[in-house]
Amino acid sequence: MAGVLGRPANEFAVMKAIRQMWWLAGLIATCAHAQPKQEATISVNLENGATVKGTVKVVARVQTESLVERVEFSVDGTLREVDDSTPYEYEWDTVTDTEGERTLKITALLEGGKSAVKELKVVIDNGVGLGVAHHYAQARDAFAEGRFEDALYHTRVALKADSAHRESRVLQIQALLRLGRAADADDAVEDLARLYPDSIETQELRVAASLRRARNARNERELLRNAIEAQHKINQMRLKTVADSQAPDAVLNRTLLQIAEGQASATINDLLLLVEREPSNPRFLNMLAYAYLYAGRWRDVIVMTNTAMRRGVANDYTYAIRGLAAALLNETREQERAFAEAEKIDKESRALLAAQANLAMLGRRASTVGRLAAQAQGLSDNTPQVAFMRYWSFVNNREFDRAKDAFWRVVDLDPLMAEAYQLRGMLNLIDGLRPGEEDLLATAREWFEVALLARPNYAPAHLGIALSYALEAYTTKRDGNRPDAETLQRAEAALGKALETARETAWAQVGASYIYTELRKVREADQAIRRAAQLDPNRVTSLTPPEPPRAMDMLMAMLFVPVLPAP
Repeated sequence: MAGVLGRPANEFAVMKAIRQMWWLAGLIATCAHAQPKQEATISVNLENGATVKGTVKVVARVQTESLVERVEFSVDGTLREVDDSTPYEYEWDTVTDTEGERTLKITALLEGGKSAVKELKVVIDNGVGLGVAHHYAQARDAFAEGRFEDALYHTRVALKADSAHRESRVLQIQALLRLGRAADADDAVEDLARLYPDSIETQELRVAASLRRARNARNERELLRNAIEAQHKINQMRLKTVADSQAPDAVLNRTLLQIAEGQASATINDLLLLVEREPSNPRFLNMLAYAYLYAGRWRDVIVMTNTAMRRGVANDYTYAIRGLAAALLNETREQERAFAEAEKIDKESRALLAAQANLAMLGRRASTVGRLAAQAQGLSDNTPQVAFMRYWSFVNNREFDRAKDAFWRVVDLDPLMAEAYQLRGMLNLIDGLRPGEEDLLATAREWFEVALLARPNYAPAHLGIALSYALEAYTTKRDGNRPDAETLQRAEAALGKALETARETAWAQVGASYIYTELRKVREADQAIRRAAQLDPNRVTSLTPPEPPRAMDMLMAMLFVPVLPAP
C-alpha cells in the first residue's frame, strides 16, 4: 500500500532508521565531550606487582601540556619524597620498611591546582626471613672481596633480622668507612655504643670514624677531640685489663699505655722491679731507659744504658737511646761513640735512624730529618714518632701539601701524639705574627688545648698557650695600642704551668725569656735566657732575650725532642 505521498512504506522505514542513527551518534559525541579531560599521564619505571629490595630508584615521567610544579612520592599514604625537577626521582630505601606489599603513590601537582595520580602495588622482599647468620655471612664475603656496597646492604638486612647482632654492626661501620661515608659511620658507632658502651672495639671504631670525618671537616679540632677522648677510654680499658699485675708482659703493656697517657714517671718503679727480677734482659733494660727518656730523666738513661753495657746485653737500641740522651746533655763525644756502636751492631738500625733524626731536628736540618725518617719507614718502622718526624720535616721545608697528609698519618697511628697538635699550633703562632693574620693566634691556642687533651700536663702546650697570649700583647703594641692586662696575666699563668714540669729544659727557658720581656719583667727575662744558654750552649748562643721571630725559630727546633719509638 502506498503512503500519503505515494512513496513505498519501506522507504519511510529506511529514512526513520537513518535519523535514529544520526541522533545516536550525536548523543555519543555529546557524552564524550562532556567527560573531564585527562590533565597528565604519569609513567613509572616499576611495574604493578613488582618485587623490590635494597635501594630502588623510582623514576616518574609526567606527560602534560601544563606546568608541573612538583611530584610527590608516598608509600602507604606517608609522604617520602618531593621532587620539583625532571626526571622526578625517589631513592627508596626499602630496607627501612617492613617486608611485604606496599602501595606506592605518585602525585603530579600541576599549575592551577590541578593534579594527576598513579598508584601501584609493590612487594618488598629483602630476605629478612633468611636470618641474621645468612646475611652476615654474605656481608663478610662481600667485604673480603671489596664489594663494600653489597657488604653494607647485607649488614643492614642482618640488623633487620636481629638489631643487637654486634658483628653485623661492626662490619657495617667498617663498610661505611671504606665507602668514605664517615658521617654515617659516626652515627652507626653511636648506635653500637648504646648497645655496647664498654667495648674497646666500639671506641676504636669511634676513633676511626672521627678521624676520617676530621680530614675534610671545618670543625676538625672538635672531631679530633672526639677521637682523642675515645683513645683515652681505650687506654683506660686496657690498663684495667692488666691492673696491678707484675707479669712481664703486663708491666711492659702498662708502661706503654702510661707513657702514651703522659705518665712516664709512674712506670719507673714497676720497671725497676722487672729489671731486678731479670737483670740481663735487654728488653727490660731498654724499656726502663725509654721511660726515663720520656720522664725527662736523661742522666738516668745514661746510667741504665751503662748497666746494660756492663752486663754485656746492650744492643743497637741501647746505644741509640744512649746517644740521644748524651746529645740532650750536650755530651757530644759520648753521643758520637754511642751512635758508632749502634751502627756496628746494625747498619740498618731503625732506632739509630730515629735518634739521628732527633738530633737533626735540633739542628733545624729539615731535609736530613726527612731522609732519615723515610729510611726508617722504609725498614717497616710504622711508629707515630717516626711519622711525626717526617711531618716536621715537611713543615720546615714549607712543603705544606705533603705536611697535611703527613699530619693525618701521625694521628691515624696515634691520636694522642700531642707533638702533632703542638706543631700545628706553632705554625699558627708564626703565621699570626703577620699583620692582618692576628686571629691565627687564637687558633694556635685551640691547637695547644687539643695537645693538652691528648696528653694532660704536656708542658710544651702550656708554653704554647703562654706564647699565644704574649704574642697578642706584642701585636697589639705593634699596632700602637696598649695590651690588655688580662691577656698578660693569662700569659704568665700559662708560663707558670709550663715551668712547673719543664723548668730545667732549654726550650722552656727560651720561651720564658721572651714572655717575661712582654710582661716587662726584665730581670726574669735575662735570668731565663742565661739559664737556657747553660742548659743548651750549642743552640742558645745569645744572652739577649729573643724577639718573636727568633724565639719561634729556636722553639721549632727545640720543642719536639725527644720523640723516639719504644724498644
